Amino acid sequence: MLDAFLNQNLFHFLLVFVRLGTAMLVLPGLSSTYVSVNIRILLAVTITLVALPTVGAALPPAPDNTAFLVLLIAVEATIGVFLGMMAQFLLVPVSFAGNIMGFSTGLMMAQAFDPTTAQQSALIAGFLGEVAMVMVFVTGMHHLMIEAVVNSYDAFPPGQMPDTGDMVQLLVTILSSGFRLGLQLAAPFIIYAIIFNATLGVIARLMPQLNVLFVAMPAQILFGLALLMTTVPFLIYSFLGHFERGLINLAMP
Repeated sequence: MLDAFLNQNLFHFLLVFVRLGTAMLVLPGLSSTYVSVNIRILLAVTITLVALPTVGAALPPAPDNTAFLVLLIAVEATIGVFLGMMAQFLLVPVSFAGNIMGFSTGLMMAQAFDPTTAQQSALIAGFLGEVAMVMVFVTGMHHLMIEAVVNSYDAFPPGQMPDTGDMVQLLVTILSSGFRLGLQLAAPFIIYAIIFNATLGVIARLMPQLNVLFVAMPAQILFGLALLMTTVPFLIYSFLGHFERGLINLAMP
């Protein structure tokens, strides 16, 4: 009797840990290379112990078939990765808008090391990504990410194969809304680039002897940085609203 009780609880712990652990490997911020793997594992174990009494009623009994056990673990890992990718896709507006801003201000070729992805990225895109991630943690939205993963048991009951069509459709919806918001965030820079380049064209026609490229590059960067300083608070505020709305359906079922 005691062995059956322990086996059942160990199975439930493993099932919850697989979903939460795989989500921790993909969630924004928590999946960054500068976050130690030991810290992620410890965080996943701690959250699993806290969430297990809450979701325990929804967990299936321990199977007798090893193949079915492996299938359950694979399904839970897939759901965890999906939840993490969904949160990652919510960051698309920032990177997309940052790339557009880089083209508009002439800073696209300026590269900097991005500690989040451990690779080189465009200067403005990396800057906006870091600011957005800091604001996510400062405003406590990382709690909302974890809460969304825990409450995902209502949307994705354990022991049942999720509807992959709905999962893909949800990701496509998040991506499309992210690209649309990215264009909206970068709209002032698109207008700025059109006006600036049109003005340069007029000046080049009026003063052919002037080296327009030599004069234009510093001015383009200077005005672009001034516009960036003016619009960053509004950009981050709009992004945080988008990020919160993307998680609210799972976090508050």
